[in-house]
Amino acid sequence: MKAFPLTSIHDKLVSSTSHKLSLLLVMYLSQRIFLCFSWTLFPIVLRRNGASLSLIGFSALVYCPWALKFIYASLIDRTKGRRLGRRKSWIIPLLGISALTMLFLAFLSPEGNLGLILAVVTLLNFAFSTIDIAVDGYATDILEPKERPWGNTIQTIGYVVGYMLGSGVFLIVYQHAGWQATVLIMTLIQLILMVPIFLHQELPAIYPAKTGIQNQLKADVKPKVWPLLKQKNTLWFFLFAGLLIVMDQGGLQLRLPMLVDIGLDPAGFGRLNIWFGSPLCIVGATLGGALLSKLNERPVCVLYCLGAAGLSLFSAYISQGVSESTRLIAVMIGTEKLMAGIIITFISSIIMNISVGPQSATNYAVLTSMVQLVQLAVMPAAGVICDMIGYFHLYIFLALFGVTTLFIGDYILRKRLMNINVFNSDIAD
Repeated sequence: MKAFPLTSIHDKLVSSTSHKLSLLLVMYLSQRIFLCFSWTLFPIVLRRNGASLSLIGFSALVYCPWALKFIYASLIDRTKGRRLGRRKSWIIPLLGISALTMLFLAFLSPEGNLGLILAVVTLLNFAFSTIDIAVDGYATDILEPKERPWGNTIQTIGYVVGYMLGSGVFLIVYQHAGWQATVLIMTLIQLILMVPIFLHQELPAIYPAKTGIQNQLKADVKPKVWPLLKQKNTLWFFLFAGLLIVMDQGGLQLRLPMLVDIGLDPAGFGRLNIWFGSPLCIVGATLGGALLSKLNERPVCVLYCLGAAGLSLFSAYISQGVSESTRLIAVMIGTEKLMAGIIITFISSIIMNISVGPQSATNYAVLTSMVQLVQLAVMPAAGVICDMIGYFHLYIFLALFGVTTLFIGDYILRKRLMNINVFNSDIAD
């Protein structure tokens, strides 16, 4: 798809792009703060209570709604809410429900009500994942082709800022102020983030002017999932993304209990996230967006595979307990987040290019759900394997897997996904 100019005046182009990106940043951030807090805290609490690595791996299933978005994503693409807008009619009510749910969670205790909290967090993930469907569709609708790498960079930065707050600042707050005060503060922030989202006027989609389907949005859209799934390029994308997810997620969740075993407390982990992890994740997202906008997917794939393999080798070294140096742990966490920033931007950019069209939210949700299903399968499996063979051998395997993926991934990009930007054009016809 060729670039479709927003305006003939350069200054207005910059202003319009900045407005879109800042709006999307707030939308993505609103989903992430509490989820990143719970994602990081629960493995620590479970490990401190003597939970096995297998159980910690399976605890990630509370985030399964993110992988099941494809089941109901088509509902989001049907025209709703003329007053609020096609996407806002989903985003605003669900943000309100999420704030009320967080308020309820504040009055529970992770020590005495951990099972109930995990159940409520599962429902909260359902609300946030549904918001994410609408926001992803909105981003795909309003961003020009040349804006998409930066749009996905903003998505990653929203995740990183949420991670920095949830897994950094609020872990420290939790250490000193406890669960209730921490969750109440996050609920207040959630309400503040809702204000600009509620007040803005929903932007129109840009693709009708180029595709000749200007009237498509006036009637109910009837999304179709099967035409997307049956395309050969889609299947190759799933294989390609699956390889990258194994590298990314195979050791990610297990680094938390490994650091607990070393002796790191939540506040210490939070400080490392604030000063090393989060800034380097932003660097990774920006680097990934810059490479995608200037070059193509192949250099990003090579960079990520080499970096992920090196990180796994370094994690194996740390797991041996040869050093409890905070500096070495900071290097591991920083490298992990640098790689995470690159891979999130990379995969999201590919998915957005595939998803453009009148059923953009459905396409985006289906593709991300498939990726997240692999992620949910990998984490419990990694926990079981790590219980059997230990941290060291798991990370050595992931390092070798990363080198292998470099060659397989490059082949898929060269031979199978050369037309990745254009193969979605007939899905909704």
